[in-house]
Amino acid sequence: MLRPAVLIAAILAAASALAEPVVREEKTVTINGASETWRLVWDAPPATVCGPEDVSMATTCPCSGLAYGEYGKLSLVRTRDGREIERMDLRPLFGQFDDPDEKVAGLAYATRWPLAPTDVDREDKHDPRLLDDIKRRPATVIMNFTDYDRNGSASEFLLQVGTLPCGKHEFAAIGIASDGRLRALSSAAHPTAPLMMPLAAWQALTKSAGPTTVPTLTCGDHGSDSRIELVVSADKGVIRVKSREYSCPAKGEREKLIGEVEQ
Repeated sequence: MLRPAVLIAAILAAASALAEPVVREEKTVTINGASETWRLVWDAPPATVCGPEDVSMATTCPCSGLAYGEYGKLSLVRTRDGREIERMDLRPLFGQFDDPDEKVAGLAYATRWPLAPTDVDREDKHDPRLLDDIKRRPATVIMNFTDYDRNGSASEFLLQVGTLPCGKHEFAAIGIASDGRLRALSSAAHPTAPLMMPLAAWQALTKSAGPTTVPTLTCGDHGSDSRIELVVSADKGVIRVKSREYSCPAKGEREKLIGEVEQ
């Protein structure tokens, strides 16, 4: 006879195997002249994180940009002419920054329903319709395609992969590599590692080939005694990022360059 713990594990494994995938979002994109369908797919119905059941928690710094969210095993699936040609597990992109909750460790997460300015006030007033109203909202769009690496093809989208204190959002850009396969965009200095930057840095790449300077940490932010900026540029599929840190001088003094590194 199976021990109770073994039996429970077997039941959970069987339930997981029977769980149906859930399509979070679907978009059509043109790759090298061919039309493809890209889908963000949860392998099984996702659980909630920073969920609408607790609006006050969903509006805290760890949940910034992720309310009202879901988590689980998330994949990006490419199909062409109705046939799956590639599947990318997105979980490895997470975990390098602050997660919204310990329970999401090792998994992917993404916002689902948009946060409205009146939600906190409605929760404070114990509005019984709030939860249902939130879940009726159209899902937040994740796959907004843009040409972040300036290779002439608007076929990358940003995915928030965590936060920095307090509520500074970090993103990876997902698109097609030079070999024609899915990947997270990387920099010239670290071609095998996913490049993760604030939204403002990614947006700067779309406005100019660069170099463009983007502040990421100011003097006094959370007690910081230095400031940091990124210098970003992109051309023909190659992204270059340089991080510079400067001292925060006392009145009458000049700031000094503390360090500079290629990201």
